Amino acid sequence: VLILTSPVYVYHCTGSMKAWLDHYGWRWIVHRPEEKMFSKRAVVISTAAGAGMKSTNNDMADSLSFWGVPKIYKIGFGVHAVSWKEVSDKILAKIEKKTDSIAAKLKNDSFEPKVSLKGRMYFTIFHFANKKGWNPADSSYWQAKGWTEKKRPWKK
Repeated sequence: VLILTSPVYVYHCTGSMKAWLDHYGWRWIVHRPEEKMFSKRAVVISTAAGAGMKSTNNDMADSLSFWGVPKIYKIGFGVHAVSWKEVSDKILAKIEKKTDSIAAKLKNDSFEPKVSLKGRMYFTIFHFANKKGWNPADSSYWQAKGWTEKKRPWKK
């Protein structure tokens, strides 16, 4: 399970999280995906004093999706506080209930390799692009993996 967290910063993830996600852009499905990612599950978590959790979680989830992670859970809470000590018991109980729910789902997941519809679409497009050699570094990677032929990273 991959867990990414970020406080909300101007309705998005922090600059350091964005830089980290950008650093791994070469692992996107359209470039050189790691086949292990098709077996992973992920949780993205954001908090804010007020709002912006949805867009912050989407920043992190988009990269995970393009890495091939087929199931991504999102947790975002406006905690109405600037310090964890100031978060109300009611909000803390909601956070605990949500995290327990996601933990139960993860515990019951088989973690068999899968691919989302979006992932399959991008993989198919770049299967053909890499077969034609559109980007030498990516194409040689795909060819070495057998993905320009019939092999797929989510199939045994």
